[in-house]
Amino acid sequence: MIPILTREQMRAYDAHAIDNCHIASLVLMENAGRGAAEVIAEQVTDGPVVLVCGHGNNGGDGLVVARHLLAASLDAEVYVLGEREAIAGDARINLEALIGLGGNVHFLGDDLEPLRTALIGANIAVDAIFGTGLTREVAGPQAHAIELLNDALSLVVALDMPSGIDATTGAVLGKAIEADTTVTFGHLKTGLIQGPGAKLAGNIEIVDLGMPDADILSAVGQTATAIDADDVNDTLGDREVDYHKYHAGSVLVIAGSLGKTGAALLTANAALRAGAGIATIASWPAAVDSIERRVGEVMTARLDPSDLELSLSAALDRRAAVAIGPGLGLDDDARRLTDAIALGWSGAVVIDADAIVHLAGRPEALRDAPGARVLTPHAGELAQLLGKTSAEIEADRFAAAREAAAATNATVVLKGNNTIVATQHTIEVCLAGNPVLATAGSGDVLTGIVAAILCHAPAHDAAAAGVYLHALAADRWRDRVGADRGMVASDISDELPAAVAAVR
Repeated sequence: MIPILTREQMRAYDAHAIDNCHIASLVLMENAGRGAAEVIAEQVTDGPVVLVCGHGNNGGDGLVVARHLLAASLDAEVYVLGEREAIAGDARINLEALIGLGGNVHFLGDDLEPLRTALIGANIAVDAIFGTGLTREVAGPQAHAIELLNDALSLVVALDMPSGIDATTGAVLGKAIEADTTVTFGHLKTGLIQGPGAKLAGNIEIVDLGMPDADILSAVGQTATAIDADDVNDTLGDREVDYHKYHAGSVLVIAGSLGKTGAALLTANAALRAGAGIATIASWPAAVDSIERRVGEVMTARLDPSDLELSLSAALDRRAAVAIGPGLGLDDDARRLTDAIALGWSGAVVIDADAIVHLAGRPEALRDAPGARVLTPHAGELAQLLGKTSAEIEADRFAAAREAAAATNATVVLKGNNTIVATQHTIEVCLAGNPVLATAGSGDVLTGIVAAILCHAPAHDAAAAGVYLHALAADRWRDRVGADRGMVASDISDELPAAVAAVR
C-alpha cells in the first residue's frame, strides 16, 4: 500500500520522526539525498550533473546528492541561488562538507549567466530549489533559474517536488519546473498526482527515508493510498467449480437512447468481459429496436414510459447490480427513470453520465438511497452535481471527491488522470492508466466493469478494482501496440481478461 500525503502531513511526518522517534533531521536529509543520488547516477551518460540549490532543506538535499555523485566518481557542479552565509542548519553542514571534500560550488546573485552557461553542457540538471515547502508565488532569481532549467536540453530531475508546484494541490505558483523525473522523499505527495503537478512531475521515483514508519503514519495521517493489485485480487475472489451465471452476477444496464445506443452496448459488453454472468440492456423501445440488431451475448428489455413502474420492475427481477446513465438522455422520462433507480431501488447501482446530470444540484437526495451507490463522474459532471465549475473541481480533486462522497454517502469515482475513488472515510488513487484512455466510450466501459464487480463486492472495493482493471487494460494495450493513441473503447473490454489474469 502506497500512502499519499499533503504538504502539512509530510511536515508533521518529519517532525514526528525527529521529535518522537529521535531520528536526527540530518539523518533524514542524508537518506533522502543518498537515495536521490542513486536514482540520478543510473541516468547519467556523458557530461556533468548540474545541481541548482536553494537556501533551505531542499537545497541541502541537493548538496547531499552532489557529495554522493562525487563519491561515485561522477562530475557534479553545484550552483547555489544566494550567498554562502544565507544557508543554515542541516543544509549548512552539508554545504561545508561538500566544500571540504573539494566539491565545485558556485554562489550566485542576481546574475545567473554562469548557470546558463553550465546548463548548456549538462547531462542532467537537478532542481533542488524549493521542494515541498513553497506556499508563495516564485519570483526573482529563483523564477529566472526555473526558466533556465526548463530551457535546458538536458534531463531535468526534481528533488521531492518540482520547484514552483504546490505540494498539496499541484497548482503552479507563478513558475514551475517541468521535470523529466521527480525523486520524492518518504511518500508520494498529493500535488504530484493532481493538477498541473501531475504533468510537470514526469516519472516519479519514491526514495525510502530508512525507517519503519507505520506508527508515524498512524499518528500524522495520510490523505489517500494508491490502489494495490493485491487488494484488487482479493476483491475479485476465487470461483468454485460449480459456479454458474447467476453466481457470477446479473447486471442490468439502463442506458441508451436514439443516436446513443453505442454507450449501452459498451457498458453491457464490458460487464460481461469483467466477469458478469448475464448482462441485459433495458432502454426505450426505439433504442432497443436499434440495439437488438447489434447484440450477441447481451440481452434486452423494453421500458414503457407510459407504465414505467411495471416495465422497470420486470427488468429488475433477479438483478445483482444496475448500471444507469450512459447515453440515457436528458428528458423527463430519463429523469423519472434515474430517480426510480438511483433513489428508490434497494440493490447496488452504478450511476454514470446522464444519470449524474439528472441529480445535479441535489446530491443529498442520494444519502437515503436504500442500497449501495457508486457514482462515476468526470470533472464536468461532478461540477454539475455539486453546483461548482470544472475548474473548481480540478483545482483540488481530492477535496472535490471527498465533498461529493460526504454529500451523497456514496462511493465517488472522479475520473481523469490518476482517478480517485472516495468514500466519506477513505480515498484511493489509481496510478495506472495512460492517455490512450482519452477516447469516446472509455467511461461507459468503466461503468460496466464496476457494475460487474459490484455484483459480489462492497461498493468501494468494486469501484477501486474496476478503476484499476480499466487502467491496467489500457496500459497493456499501449505496451502491446506501442502507441499512445488509437485505442477504441471496445479494445479496453477485449483486454480485460488479460488484465484480470495479470492481477491474479
